[in-house]
Amino acid sequence: MKVAGIIVEYNPFHKGHEHHIKETRRITGADYIIAVMSGDFTERGIPACLDKFTRAECALACGADVVLELPFCYATGSAEYFAEGAITILDKLGCVDFLCFGTEADVSMSLYTDTAAFLCAEPLTFKSALQEGLRAGLTFPRARQEAARPFLSKEALSLLNTPNALLGLEYCKALHRKKSSIKPFTIPRSGAAYHDITVSSERFSSATALRRLLLPGTAFPEAFLSELPEAAAALLVNKAYTPVFAEDFLLLYRYAILQKKELLSSYADVSTELAGRLSKRFPCCDYEAFLAHMKTRQYTRTRIERCLLHILFDLRKDALESFRSNEICYARILGFRESATPLLKAMKKSASLPILTKLAQKARRCNEFENELLSYDIAATDLYNHVVNQKYGVLLPDDFSYIITNTGI
Repeated sequence: MKVAGIIVEYNPFHKGHEHHIKETRRITGADYIIAVMSGDFTERGIPACLDKFTRAECALACGADVVLELPFCYATGSAEYFAEGAITILDKLGCVDFLCFGTEADVSMSLYTDTAAFLCAEPLTFKSALQEGLRAGLTFPRARQEAARPFLSKEALSLLNTPNALLGLEYCKALHRKKSSIKPFTIPRSGAAYHDITVSSERFSSATALRRLLLPGTAFPEAFLSELPEAAAALLVNKAYTPVFAEDFLLLYRYAILQKKELLSSYADVSTELAGRLSKRFPCCDYEAFLAHMKTRQYTRTRIERCLLHILFDLRKDALESFRSNEICYARILGFRESATPLLKAMKKSASLPILTKLAQKARRCNEFENELLSYDIAATDLYNHVVNQKYGVLLPDDFSYIITNTGI
C-alpha cells in the first residue's frame, strides 16, 4: 500500500486543487491520498468561505481518500507553525510514504531540501543578521531573506519570496527536523499565481481570485461555479447558505479587544507595540478600514488578522508554546471514502497518536493536554456556525452531531 499526503485549505476547492490530487496520484503511484486540511479558519487568519465539512466533502468527491483536520492552533499560525503541525500528523500516522506540494516554479527537490537544511542549521552569522533585520523593523520573511542572501543562491533565495514555495520550504524543514521517512515531491503550479486576482477560463484561477467573485448574502455566481470541478460545483448549488467573510466577525473582534484590553500582549503573535495600536480608540469603520488603520510596514495584514483570531479565541502565547513543545496528539477524521476502509485500518494500526472519528472518543482516549488542544477546534466550529446561523438562519452540523463525512464512493 502506497500512501501520499497533501496539506491543504481548499478555500474554496477549485480545479487547480483537483489537478493537484490527480498529479499526486500520478507522480507517486499512491493507492490512497490523505489530505490534512485547515478547519473553519485558515493560515491567513481569516474564516474559510465555506465550513470545513463542506470543503472536506468537495475534496472527497474530487479524489481525496481521507480528510483530516489540522487543529485550529496550527491552522491559524505562521507558515512554519502551520507546516509543523501538518507534517507532525502525517509523520505520526506511520503509513504515509510521500508528501506532494505545489510550487510556483519547476525547481529541483534538492534545492528545497538543501535550503531547508540550511535554515534548520541557522549558522550564527545568519541568525545575527536575521535578528538585526527584525530590530530594524523588517517583517520576518523580508528579514530572513536578507540575512540569507550571502549564503544562498539566487534560485534558493527565490523560494523565500513566493507563497507556495515558502510553504514547501517549511514542509521540508519540518521533515528534516523530524528525520521523517516521508519523501517530498513538488508539483509545479499550473495556472494563476497565489495572489493573482484575475479569473480566466484558459487556466486554473487562484483561490484568491475566486473568493473575490463571491458577494455577501447572494447565491454562488456562475462565474465562480464554472471554475470548480463539476462534483464540487454540484455540492454547492443547493447549499442552504452562501459564503462567510472576515467582515462577518468584525463586531466580535472589536468586542474581544475591548474586553481584553489590558491583556492583549499576552496573546499569540501580539507584540507589545501591536497591543498598543489595537487598544487605542479608533473611529467606527468597516473591516477593510479597520485593517488599514492597524497595518504598518512591520505588521502585515495577515499578521493582524491572525492576532485578531487569537484574541477572539483566547489563544495565549504560553498555551501555544505548550502545544508546540508537546506536538500534535490526535488525528481528527473529517471524512473518508468507503473505498479507503483498508487505509483507515492501516492508520489505526500504525499511528502513534489517537485517530478520532467521534469526539465522544476524546474523553477516554485523550489526556488533559490533548483535550485542551481539541477544545480550540470545537470552539472555532461553534463560533463559525453561530455566525452562519445569525447571517443566514441556517443550522450547520457541529463537531458532535456531524461525526463523519462519507461520500459513498
